[in-house]
Amino acid sequence: MFGLFKESEKIMEPYEQVSSILNSLLTYETRDLPLRYEFWYRLAIRQEEYRTLQAEHRAKISMHTAVGRFHQVQYESTKQKCAKLERLADIYKIFCIEEERLALNHRLHFHKETIAEIYGHVQNKELYTYNDLVQQQFWEAVSEDILKAIAHLN
Repeated sequence: MFGLFKESEKIMEPYEQVSSILNSLLTYETRDLPLRYEFWYRLAIRQEEYRTLQAEHRAKISMHTAVGRFHQVQYESTKQKCAKLERLADIYKIFCIEEERLALNHRLHFHKETIAEIYGHVQNKELYTYNDLVQQQFWEAVSEDILKAIAHLN
């Protein structure tokens, strides 16, 4: 008889969903850094690693050799990864300010279906076993989709 009364599922606001997605995404980005470091410090370390890699690849670019062109491709790739990580971190900082919650939730409400779909994928990713390459591709796709969904927050 007690089983008849189930607790109703709490419907998450788009604000909470995006915050959770961003947290999962940024945690994935810093997964190989020691957990003893604070979250924001790990993000800063990762950003600095990308900047250092950018500088190293840029210094070795040459259009006359295949290795030089390799460095050109890696420079562009690292530049994009760094910019994306900085954008995600900046947006997540806004989501950490409780006073912004109401305004953000209102603006996110216009994209709630897209956000809910992305949130569902992130929540259900544990149902599947991914190898490292597929997992990286999954998180890149999540990153791309969430940035498109919240692009209007500038």
